[in-house]
Amino acid sequence: MAAGVMIAMEDAHRFTVCLSGPDGSGKTTLVKYLRSYLLSRGVYAHISWFRGSHLFASLLARFLSRFAAFKGGSNPYYGVAVPNRLRSVWIVVEFFSLLPHYLLRRLLSKLHPVIGDRGVLDFIVWIIVTLDYPEFLTSLIGRFLARLSAMDRAVYVTAAFEVLRKRAHGTPHLFLLKEWVCYNVLAKYYASYTIDTTDKTPKGALGELLKCLQKP
Repeated sequence: MAAGVMIAMEDAHRFTVCLSGPDGSGKTTLVKYLRSYLLSRGVYAHISWFRGSHLFASLLARFLSRFAAFKGGSNPYYGVAVPNRLRSVWIVVEFFSLLPHYLLRRLLSKLHPVIGDRGVLDFIVWIIVTLDYPEFLTSLIGRFLARLSAMDRAVYVTAAFEVLRKRAHGTPHLFLLKEWVCYNVLAKYYASYTIDTTDKTPKGALGELLKCLQKP
């Protein structure tokens, strides 16, 4: 099995895989295990990490959280709730904050293997959940991101909700539930494979990921 994966990766110098999923699913741990596996076999792979909000959007959210009009729990990480009338503006801010990171990931993938810790699918979920905007994919930017997401080799990493709650104990229950439900719906359309880590050790999940990567 390992040899088959290695040959596939060495033949594809622009190999990229994105691990997507809710908080507590184990994707970050799996990213590290996959990179260590590759390094032990002489293949360097770059880890490209996406946040929810990137630099400019993150700084702006922290600033806006100082004002009563923007305080709320829609985005529990910053204590911000963007008013509906400003939703379209905020989506543009989030999109252009993400864009440099996305373009850098695409550039790096032309040089050596890239393992994405989160991807475009995660950004879509982030927008839908933090803005309470299930219709986001019908917007112009939403449709564009959906096309980008379909181009990612996304592996959906998930677990039973009660397991997620225990692992992501710092994430508010309602936010995590919305996130999990949203992922479960969108992963059917935008993820190439699904790995359920509910009863798996990190090594067991890695073995399943390697099997996924052997598939065309």
